[in-house]
Amino acid sequence: MISHAGSVGVNVRDQDRAVAFFCHTLGFEKRLDEPMGREGGHRWIEVAPHGAQTVIVPFAAEDPATVGHFTNIIFETDDIATTHEELAGRGVRFAQPPERYGWGWWAQFLDPDGNEYGLVERSARH
Repeated sequence: MISHAGSVGVNVRDQDRAVAFFCHTLGFEKRLDEPMGREGGHRWIEVAPHGAQTVIVPFAAEDPATVGHFTNIIFETDDIATTHEELAGRGVRFAQPPERYGWGWWAQFLDPDGNEYGLVERSARH
């Protein structure tokens, strides 16, 4: 049976800039960086938070219209206020700062290409 999602792709304009954002700005680790295809130029890159099973794969977008949208990738944190403050201090742009809902906290941030990601803290705090 299926146990988990192995990878999730996101279209980017520049793979190196995406890796810098994920690894240097967000603090992820780069797990793989290999040539992809026979023609060269494209790479299969995997980045992920330390200890995560699922990796993010920043694809070199063939169609610019596929870049700069909500990715449907939602990251979880134990403390959204601290995470928001830390990431904002590193220059991460937030489309929506943390807001409390009945089920927990929610925020949305952007990568350098304008792709948007969710950030959630499921345990509601006071």
